[in-house]
Amino acid sequence: MKFSNSLFRSALIAVSVLCLFSCEKKDDEPSAYVVEGVTLNLSQAELIPGDTVNLTALLQPFNKSVDEAISWDEGLKGLVFWKTSDSKVAAVDDKGVVVAKGAGSCDISFVCGSIAAKCRITVRSFDKNKVFGLWDAGSEGKKYLFTFECTGYLYEPNDTSFFDWSFDGMRLSVLFKNTEKGTEKLIITAVNESVLTFYYADDKDKRSISMNMAPMPVTFEDLRSGMIAKDGIGVVDMGLPSGTVWAAWNLGAVDPAEDGERYSWAETDPKQTYSPDNYKWFDSGKQKYSKYVGDDTLRILTDDDPATFSLGEGWYTPTKADFKELFDNCNKFVANLAGKDGFLLIPKNEDYNDKRLFIPCSLSSDYVNIGGSSDLSYYQKTGFYWTSTRAESDKSEAYYLNFNVGDLYYGLGSAKRFLGMCIRPVYVEKK
Repeated sequence: MKFSNSLFRSALIAVSVLCLFSCEKKDDEPSAYVVEGVTLNLSQAELIPGDTVNLTALLQPFNKSVDEAISWDEGLKGLVFWKTSDSKVAAVDDKGVVVAKGAGSCDISFVCGSIAAKCRITVRSFDKNKVFGLWDAGSEGKKYLFTFECTGYLYEPNDTSFFDWSFDGMRLSVLFKNTEKGTEKLIITAVNESVLTFYYADDKDKRSISMNMAPMPVTFEDLRSGMIAKDGIGVVDMGLPSGTVWAAWNLGAVDPAEDGERYSWAETDPKQTYSPDNYKWFDSGKQKYSKYVGDDTLRILTDDDPATFSLGEGWYTPTKADFKELFDNCNKFVANLAGKDGFLLIPKNEDYNDKRLFIPCSLSSDYVNIGGSSDLSYYQKTGFYWTSTRAESDKSEAYYLNFNVGDLYYGLGSAKRFLGMCIRPVYVEKK
């Protein structure tokens, strides 16, 4: 039986195409017709859960797509496929569409017989324990808001007209307008306190920029829902491991937005002026501190504790460890209550996430009477609160909580004991 020239040429082309896209090299095939490698359009990608990315594979050395090859040879379908090394991190369909599932890393591979190419997928999600400015909107259901004032090289300070934003619970998208590069969309991939790491939507180059969060508005009603009364003062159980409950407002205040009274460390009565000479535990004649100077006196005694003196048994000035426990176990948000800035603390413990504790910015005695000083605005965004723990190395000092909502900073430092600071009492039931 003989073929016509045209029929013979058609048969030869069909055989050549099948050989051309073979994923395994055979000894009797010319090397030019064998798939020698696979090239993917991406070697790595960084996503957030819910993101998708399209991977494409080109067969080498002819630089042809898989679809082109399959369109010529249906039998090739059984030899090529996509796979993921961890479906909990990212899934992939038979078209190379990758869907990010959960935080972690995995490889998305295109396989052609014994040949494979990989794309490393990294899926990141927010650590909500470190995110400032993220909170539940309450009556609107489980919807998250992200409020901030922007400062930096892309826009004028505090001018929010330069950007729009959206947040879906996992990803913050910021659309900048009127910038040197025109309108740009930024995808935020990580938040570490006030520094956001982002990439431009078009090129994904990693950058970082500082963003100062604007205070979240809080009402007294927001705080009252999780509050109970104890000894004439509101208290909030934040679900802390120690079982300690915190007063809803400062000692000497009548609501959570007030500073209350200021006390020198280990004195039970507030004062208007603060100096070594009028400090109860300072001997002016000998020019040295007269109490709490021994190595075994690292905490205020009950008789000298202003919280115990004012509120009764079980109440005390929080220790250094109490403040650390509170801040470690709560999400911290910049907030404003009745015109007063401060930190809003919300428990990380989901069984207590309806509780709210507001700690207002409260100047120490160093800054109460500085009047028109240019530094006043800075210190109006700062809180100073005594602990009941004396400093170990310098017996003339004690530890205090210091925070600044403008810098999103909080920490424990030490200061001279005669200074006046606010006190936020805590309570523990006697066993």
